[in-house]
Amino acid sequence: MSERDAHGGEVPLAALDGANPLGFLASLGTLVTLEGAGETAARLRWRRGATWLPVIDGVCATEPDAFSATVARGLRGRAISADADARRDKTQKAYEAARSAAKKKFEEIKKRGLSRDERRKAIEAELRPLETESERRREAWLKALADAVPRRELALGKRLDCAGDEYRQHALAFRADADTRERDALDLLAAFGSDACLQPRGDAIEPTPFQFITGSGHQFFLETVRQLVDNVSEERVRRTLFEPWTYSDESLSMRWDPIDDHRYALMDRDPTASDSKSRTVWMANLLAYRALALLPSAARLGGLATSGWAIVDDELAFTWPIWEFPASIDAVRSLVQLRDLTAARPDGAALRARGVADVFRSRRVKVGTGANFKLNFSPARRV
Repeated sequence: MSERDAHGGEVPLAALDGANPLGFLASLGTLVTLEGAGETAARLRWRRGATWLPVIDGVCATEPDAFSATVARGLRGRAISADADARRDKTQKAYEAARSAAKKKFEEIKKRGLSRDERRKAIEAELRPLETESERRREAWLKALADAVPRRELALGKRLDCAGDEYRQHALAFRADADTRERDALDLLAAFGSDACLQPRGDAIEPTPFQFITGSGHQFFLETVRQLVDNVSEERVRRTLFEPWTYSDESLSMRWDPIDDHRYALMDRDPTASDSKSRTVWMANLLAYRALALLPSAARLGGLATSGWAIVDDELAFTWPIWEFPASIDAVRSLVQLRDLTAARPDGAALRARGVADVFRSRRVKVGTGANFKLNFSPARRV
């Protein structure tokens, strides 16, 4: 009996493509999810063919239905009561209304043409009470949200914009509850950003470059993840992992598939038309989100650094490795963080010595101006 057979069978994930950033991330997310579901002997490798096919080794459940059931169980998180979700919705609407009132008051004061002293007095008398109310409503919403999310890290809010001190409080709370087996939420928090690296304006953390959705089209990073978790099913997981993607799911995209790049020059129709709505594969997006646990961020001189990301030829790009040996989750964590990957021209010999068989790179593309823009991945190329 081979060592591989002794520790479980192999499962080729026939629908995933290692040369697609979404396919690569979904493969890593499958490994992370299996680990959390108790398949601690699971390993990930890639098989060369028409493209790079991910293969999971060392799992007990090898039939597609049983394997998909295990993955779906790991994706669902904790059950949420209808009452808790209703409180979240009610407090969220109250907070958004209070925040909108404060913003409108600020804009209205600006248009009055007041002197500096008059403007200061108006802000103190009229705006500050609205800001205080908005903050009070926000605290109530975050408290209700914490009781109404299937995964702990989703309690940060709708997007990655919490203040540095608030982010630090989350990190300390997550660390206090984490151990070597239950660290997924803490790993994701480490991926999202760092309390030591704030945005140039304000005190919000600088988010991971994987945050492609920030509110355009009323879609937000963490809010989209929460909605994806609500739609987990064994059948959706099975189709995502084992059948050709039909892109039958509407919206709820993390925008990590190059096919999400809907520009006029790339389409044969108006991308705003009713029949041109965004189509995606929900469970691929959710699995890809779970992969971020292996791609941490850290503060460095000049801004946030995230595993696999670098400025290459004046453009921000994500670079990832492909390997052919069965790698544990810790080995994968080391592989995707190899510094050699982010060089403008990676040293192939040095990477092969570390077990890397191939390397792909996608640029982060910004389409649109002002607040009305979208972020996408370019099609990957071998480097």
